[in-house]
Amino acid sequence: MSRYNILPAERITLKNNKTVLVRELEGRDKDCLFKYLQLLSGESRSRFGPHPFDWPAVMAIFDQPDNTITRYIAASETENIVVAYMLIKQGMIEADQQRYAQRKQFFDKDKTCTFAPSVADGWQSTGLGTAMATYIEKELQERGINKIILWGGVQASNLKAINFYKKRGYQFIASFWHDEKDNYDMIKELS
Repeated sequence: MSRYNILPAERITLKNNKTVLVRELEGRDKDCLFKYLQLLSGESRSRFGPHPFDWPAVMAIFDQPDNTITRYIAASETENIVVAYMLIKQGMIEADQQRYAQRKQFFDKDKTCTFAPSVADGWQSTGLGTAMATYIEKELQERGINKIILWGGVQASNLKAINFYKKRGYQFIASFWHDEKDNYDMIKELS
């Protein structure tokens, strides 16, 4: 689905002893991705905003792919379902770029990417988010990326996500108001 496909799929055993296959999204995943998005709880949906959760959005992902975005999934091998979905965009989305520019913060689009992770509600706190982020960061380093910015920031009320990002080495940059909520911009420097 993207012009990058450096790393092969990786089989990962999680804290709950379930096994997932982490890989890039493929054409055969259309129905599974749609089902994944439909099964996210209202709270999870309210915290993930790169695109709508409807069938037209899923169709556009597959029929009109954006070659600046690489999409990854984790699929449960025993249940044959998508249990996590993460996006990496080369450079920054326009709203993030404008917000950072207002603070006089500018980044090299060839060395910066934007990250939007989601993990199915029943699979959170299993180590899946960490395993997928590690897998993705390996690929980003191979591509010469040295900064990861959170796509649209993270909601200040999402303490679970904020703690996850801090453990992964993300640094708080600033807070901002969006959709009547306080949000944080956070960045990770890759070495």
